Amino acid sequence: MARKVSRRNFFATTAAAIAGSAAAIKAHAEDVTAKKAIKNALTSESAEIPEPVLPLSLDGNSYKLKMEDALEPLPMDPARDSFPRVDMNRSYSMPPATMGRQMGRVQTIGQPALGYEMDGNVKVFRLIAQPIETNITYGFTKETYTLLDESGPYEQFRYRPTASKKLLGWGFNGICPGPTLEAFEGDRVRIIVRNELPQPTSIHWHGFKIPFAQDGATGYFPWNASRPILPGDEQTYEFTLHQSGTLMYHSGFNVLVQEGMGLAGMFIVHPKKEEHPIDCDIAILLQQWNFFPGNAAPNLMSMEAKIATFNGKTLPTLPMIHCKQGDRVRIRFGNLSLLSHPIHLHGYDFEVVGTTGGPIPKTARYRESTIDIAPGQTRDIELVAWNPGTWRLHCHVLHHTVNMMANAPMGIMPPEGMFTYLQVEPRNPNDNPKSPDAPWKYEGDWSKI
Repeated sequence: MARKVSRRNFFATTAAAIAGSAAAIKAHAEDVTAKKAIKNALTSESAEIPEPVLPLSLDGNSYKLKMEDALEPLPMDPARDSFPRVDMNRSYSMPPATMGRQMGRVQTIGQPALGYEMDGNVKVFRLIAQPIETNITYGFTKETYTLLDESGPYEQFRYRPTASKKLLGWGFNGICPGPTLEAFEGDRVRIIVRNELPQPTSIHWHGFKIPFAQDGATGYFPWNASRPILPGDEQTYEFTLHQSGTLMYHSGFNVLVQEGMGLAGMFIVHPKKEEHPIDCDIAILLQQWNFFPGNAAPNLMSMEAKIATFNGKTLPTLPMIHCKQGDRVRIRFGNLSLLSHPIHLHGYDFEVVGTTGGPIPKTARYRESTIDIAPGQTRDIELVAWNPGTWRLHCHVLHHTVNMMANAPMGIMPPEGMFTYLQVEPRNPNDNPKSPDAPWKYEGDWSKI
């Protein structure tokens, strides 16, 4: 039961509390003023190293946390601290002439390749960071429904229609994610990056063994190797590839915003000598997106992504992977999304042969049918396509196999999201894998592969 307080006691208690607070505020202000005066009276031993605006103090060559809390936070200025996602007053460059030139062997399903030019013994790639507009999916259109057999008693259980979804994001060379770069271990590469975004940017070469000056993790602190690329400017990254494997590239400045807007891609470094020939080499980048209703620009504040994509697309817009029975298939996954994704392939087990650190030694490889890929990781899997059919390849987080989950009756939901197929064409074109009478032979003994 609440204790009754007389009006006189209430006002007396309140007045005492206000007086105490005022005294405390005055004492704190005097303390801060005194500390500022002492700080201004001191002189820095080195004018070359500016003091960072952080609770740090310079001790020799390293920064340590200060034991005081006298730094005042800087106020935000919305007019100065926000930027448009697209500058409508400027024109944007066409993709480089090397876009669409398949000079390697990796297929990034749904995305065009990027070729290179030679300058002596250096492979020269060009990337233009710019706003892009693309379709994540066209949805289940009338054309899609012509492929479906929902006749007879299945008509009442038909797939519910799904809408198209457009992305107004950021990418490279007119696409999102950016194109896959390919080179070989030992190559010297030069990547010329032009910034056509409305804010500074840079590229971090994720997983690369390169000099600090080329890493691309830029900023304004004294320990950063460089500052980012200003809008309208170019920067050249150049280094030698001392490793092989599936690597990635993404923004190295204002990363939450810029990577969240789509500034990312894959970089495949082939070994000097392959262990065995690869007939079908596939690259898939995992990303996630959220949107406000009716808006094509990503909602960067939400951790609950509503759309998950392979190479920036979902079914039915995302193409299948095609190969022939007997082909050796390698699928390379890179994850630059918010969550881990357990990717599952039907009809097969596969061998996990590579990570972001490069090829896994034979003695450490293992077999699986589902591979979990955490944010920032890459994983390579290999299999021999002995089992004909059109096999599902998808994330096994079930919400990631559909688009735009809503608190509403969902009906029969068609496959979308992180979902595609591995279509293995039978050796005999007259064989129909869908027929129960089709000839079938188990060839999945890895000891014989």
